[in-house]
Amino acid sequence: MVRVLVEKHFDPPITPEKWDRDVAIGIPCHTAHNVHWVRSMMGCDRTQVICEFEAPDAETVQRSFRKAGLPFVRIWTVDLITPAVAAASH
Repeated sequence: MVRVLVEKHFDPPITPEKWDRDVAIGIPCHTAHNVHWVRSMMGCDRTQVICEFEAPDAETVQRSFRKAGLPFVRIWTVDLITPAVAAASH
């Protein structure tokens, strides 16, 4: 499994109701594709969102989003890194 980020943009800003509907649509599709949500970060203006997933690869996340009909701007894999200063302080 790898970490995958999904970038989304909304114009107009996404409403809480629309967000909840998209989540309800996405969960069964993501589960079927072995895509597991980790967290989402939404801009205060509700126009930009970054979602983090664990999945087999970025292509699987892309397939899941497309099959569910959920919009995205970009999907890519990432490595988790910890600054050396933070690691040394533990």
